[in-house]
Amino acid sequence: MRLSKRKAHLRKAGFKKGTASPKKGKTVAFPTVAGNKYVRLEKKAFERRVHTSNNVLTFKDTDGTDTTVSALRPRPNAFNVVDEYSGCGDESLHSDLYTNKLMIQAKVQALFNSAFKKHRHDKPNCEGDLNFDAANSVRWGVGWRERLKCTKCSYMSDYHNLYEEVENKKGPGRRAAKVNIGLQLGLCTTPISNTGVRRIFNYANIIAPNLAAMQRLSKKVNEKIQRVNIRDMHEQRVTLVKENAMIGQKNAQTVNVEGDSCYNNPMFNSDSTPFQAGSIATTTFCENNTKNKKIIGVHIANKLCKIGDRLRNKGNNVVCPNHKGHCSANMSESDPIDDEGRWSEIVARNISNEVQITGYTGDGDSRSHAGVSKASEHTILHFKDIRHLENLLKRAVYAANFSSNMFKGSSNANLKNRFALSIKQRCIAELKMAHKFYNGDLNKIKQSMPKVADAIVACFGGYCGEPCKASSLVCCGNYRQAKNYMPVTVKLRMTEGDKVLLLKCMDIMLSPIALDKTKLLTSTQKCEAVNRSYQAVNPKMITNPRNFAGRIHGQVLKLNNGYAVSVLIKTKSLGATLTKGSSVIRQIRKTDAISKKPNNDVIQKRKITRYAARQRRYHLHERLHYNKGLTDTLHGMKGVGQLQDHNYV
Repeated sequence: MRLSKRKAHLRKAGFKKGTASPKKGKTVAFPTVAGNKYVRLEKKAFERRVHTSNNVLTFKDTDGTDTTVSALRPRPNAFNVVDEYSGCGDESLHSDLYTNKLMIQAKVQALFNSAFKKHRHDKPNCEGDLNFDAANSVRWGVGWRERLKCTKCSYMSDYHNLYEEVENKKGPGRRAAKVNIGLQLGLCTTPISNTGVRRIFNYANIIAPNLAAMQRLSKKVNEKIQRVNIRDMHEQRVTLVKENAMIGQKNAQTVNVEGDSCYNNPMFNSDSTPFQAGSIATTTFCENNTKNKKIIGVHIANKLCKIGDRLRNKGNNVVCPNHKGHCSANMSESDPIDDEGRWSEIVARNISNEVQITGYTGDGDSRSHAGVSKASEHTILHFKDIRHLENLLKRAVYAANFSSNMFKGSSNANLKNRFALSIKQRCIAELKMAHKFYNGDLNKIKQSMPKVADAIVACFGGYCGEPCKASSLVCCGNYRQAKNYMPVTVKLRMTEGDKVLLLKCMDIMLSPIALDKTKLLTSTQKCEAVNRSYQAVNPKMITNPRNFAGRIHGQVLKLNNGYAVSVLIKTKSLGATLTKGSSVIRQIRKTDAISKKPNNDVIQKRKITRYAARQRRYHLHERLHYNKGLTDTLHGMKGVGQLQDHNYV
């Protein structure tokens, strides 16, 4: 065989057969670098430890210097527990057959009964079992569309929906599953997002729905909830007007309202934007004509828009809320979020078709009062919140420049704070008792308050006696004042200047002007409680720019109608009605009853108050109708003083 030119050249230039190597018998020494080591880390460890210094991969010591170890290319990651669970355990059955799935039992019964009959009819001699065809299951959110297949023959049943579909289907496409809509309705009443509920499903070994599909459905559900609550608040206002007419009000449309706003502004985000940290403001109006104080108006000001942010990041000149497509923002990013006057004006105009505001109670923000007045064509009475006034009184007393000898001791600041708290509680107790004693007659209350203020000053100055008995409505002059947080051993040394200064501070609540502003004893406590309940569905650390309004309106619907009624209203409006007479109905009724039941602290306080009142009545009855030795025969025992109580002689 002829050799190629390359091989022939190699035979001539290379070693000849039998020729010894020139290195034979010699020791080969390789150069070494002292102190250098080479390591190959796993890929995940390599990525979190390696640094680049002068285009060289190095490792850093704790002092920031480079170590002497040189980095080689990383090794593959080790086999972990996730890789262990990724493999199939039982080869005979599909892995999904061991997961949990939500199915309606009646639908499963119908599937098996029809499949058994048809399999027996088509394959009478087959002895195989019918199992779920898990490899070909069709997922529809949380619901499933399943079929059965035989383990021995080729029989396969028809697909059956193991979930219920909504009744009022509109538009093309498949009908939505009730369980998917119910899941989104439930998520709207909690701070849990779609991502959070997917994690819950994974922990419970449940195959979670697709995240994008859940988000699309949640948008539709929240938009529907918003429309349902707007209609419900309209019905609440109409019902209120009807009740006003039935009880004989001069003008059935007149109502007293209280209003307040809350903001979605996490404090940790205040230094990361040139604008205000708050991005969403919610303004709530509650009526004060009834004890329930129903919510009759809500407005949500939103700066957030994900679509606008995405378009701006792509270089498009987009301004919210006027860009094309859907925009969840209804105000500009540069607008002030804390403009309570603007939001209050919007709410007042929205409810003006059904009711007429005659009195508005705010938390001291003059802008909200101005907004309500601007939206009305008639004069509106502006009332002050008694809770904010009493806190203002407490701060004024604490900041007052009393004489240096008034508070003695090392804990001067603590005594002054306790004194301010005691004055606040005493003034609010006197005011409420005056309204109760004089049956709301403002003229009589105004006439009595100067004497009450003087009695309070005398009482805390150490002269609790005749002034309290004559003028006070809550202190009977026995040095046992209610809501007195001052230590018993501490005596205040009040000068005439201190007394004048204290009277001036108490004018915040007891002056004629303050009495006019608080003549109905209204507050914004209902609105503030509603604001706290908003945090249950929209925490400040979580932003829901698209579904924020729906979650707020869903919470308002629950607060106005109760838990059970709101659940049934929401599910019925979306075509996902609950099963009548089921255990689910019993559960929501029980939950609603528990939520309306007073808590243990209130019950215990009522028991203690009732026991104390009963003991006082027993003691008073004993003093009036019982005397010692009433039926005993009196004997002449002069000079025997020790036997006067018990005459047994």
